Amino acid sequence: MDKILILISIMLLSCYSTEQAKFLHNSIIDPSDMETNSLKAGENVLPNSAEEEHQMLLETREVEAATKSKIMYKTRHPRSAIDNQIHEEFDARKGWPQCKTIGEVHDDGNTRWGWAYATAGVLADRMCIATNGSYNQLLSTEELIFCGGIKTKQSGAVRGDDVWEYLKSHGLVSGGKYNTNDGCQPSKIPPIGNIPTHLYNHTCEERCYGNNTIHYYHDHVKVSHYYNIKSNEDIQKEVQTYGPVSVKFRVYDDFFLYKSGVYVKTEKSLYVRRHFAKLIGWGVENGVDYWLLVNFWGNEWGQNGLFKIKRGTNEVHVEDYVYAGEPEIK
Repeated sequence: MDKILILISIMLLSCYSTEQAKFLHNSIIDPSDMETNSLKAGENVLPNSAEEEHQMLLETREVEAATKSKIMYKTRHPRSAIDNQIHEEFDARKGWPQCKTIGEVHDDGNTRWGWAYATAGVLADRMCIATNGSYNQLLSTEELIFCGGIKTKQSGAVRGDDVWEYLKSHGLVSGGKYNTNDGCQPSKIPPIGNIPTHLYNHTCEERCYGNNTIHYYHDHVKVSHYYNIKSNEDIQKEVQTYGPVSVKFRVYDDFFLYKSGVYVKTEKSLYVRRHFAKLIGWGVENGVDYWLLVNFWGNEWGQNGLFKIKRGTNEVHVEDYVYAGEPEIK
């Protein structure tokens, strides 16, 4: 019966993916209203993208106050980069070319779990950086989502302190991309536009089902502590010294149409929800300061899965909630 449902779903998705793209269609938002010298907009290739499903792409509601009250701001300590000179432009992929995880673009499969991809991605990148490339492995979003006990509302809202506390107390095993055997627990979440995720009965598995030569209980990577980063200058110092950070920001309906350039919210755009991404650098384009971030909607969205957003003006609150942690090196 399950196989029949899966086959029917594949047929329906292939027949109706074009019609279901209305939420990203130009008739909803005119790309010409968005375009400037530094921003290009257009239809992104995101099959199975009806309005209802795009609500699922975005996660958080108003849980920020509770989260911020528990996650401490980073203070100076022996490893602090407080006195470092800030680069005019920076891209963590070029700063640590040996760490291939930094530029990995995941496809979260039409789910509400961007918070997990961002957090696991930051820890994987920082493990690689801290070990000078000797640890160069994705971490398991599957374990974080299904074993972490993170309280997720129907909208996908989560408390950042719960997520980072799990990484401190329990940690994550190694992971890999969908349809691979890489790591202990590679992703079982199919890419967006494929079989709907709800057809899969995801459960917590305390074993390695990918590379089964790995010992599950010995494979975990943890953070020794985690923190919120307060100012733009501190964000830059943090990234150029220790690696990418996780950010939470507001998503408006015009963001779905982003193709290239520096994103700035248009005047008539409508607020949708909150979302997470991984911040990996910054620069200047056509006189506009920007942050460089990795999104989790596949390579066909935006600039091969990445996007730039205006820096220094707290555009869509992207500079309000910035999180990171220090990996625990054994």
